[in-house]
Amino acid sequence: MKYDITARLFPLIFDKYAYSCLQDKGITLSHKQVHKEYKAIVERTPSLPKDSSFIGNLLMGCYVLSFYKTDLKQITESVFRDLVSALCLSKPMVKGHKGENPFDHKALLHKEKEAALSIESKNPMDWQFTFTYDEDAFDLTYTSCGLCQLGKREKCFHLIKYLCEADYVTYDLMGTKLIRHHTLANGDECCDFHVERKEKIK
Repeated sequence: MKYDITARLFPLIFDKYAYSCLQDKGITLSHKQVHKEYKAIVERTPSLPKDSSFIGNLLMGCYVLSFYKTDLKQITESVFRDLVSALCLSKPMVKGHKGENPFDHKALLHKEKEAALSIESKNPMDWQFTFTYDEDAFDLTYTSCGLCQLGKREKCFHLIKYLCEADYVTYDLMGTKLIRHHTLANGDECCDFHVERKEKIK
């Protein structure tokens, strides 16, 4: 991927929250080294199509993994998990997802179109999935995930399962509930997302 304006925004937006989390744990990392590692990961990761809705997901994966790869001793698996959690609950993430409506008609049609195109994709970093929906729920079944591919490429696959936990937070912020029993990051054959409006499950 190109280290473009979009890629450069991630450290600018999230460094405050990432380093605050690490500081609370008594961990000190060089901003310069982390940023250098992040840039390197981005540039050696194959690009997604410009109109892909998953570019942000992939860049976030590159960003969080850059902390681990900068210092494997300090950024343990437990610390990595807490770091992901801190970023999920950061003000930019909450502001970006709260009030977002995944059941908006245009959003549903876009996801349906993206799913159809994904099946034919030959891009090694692409998400491949099917998508069905009705008024109160939708189902996404992913058979390929760019974050899993990123984890394998960076020899950090064991950490990707913690990035998957972010899905529960983001769907909750959007006023929905995610029900999932399988994930590719846990070695399953697919990620089975079932998303319901909260009103339906009261």
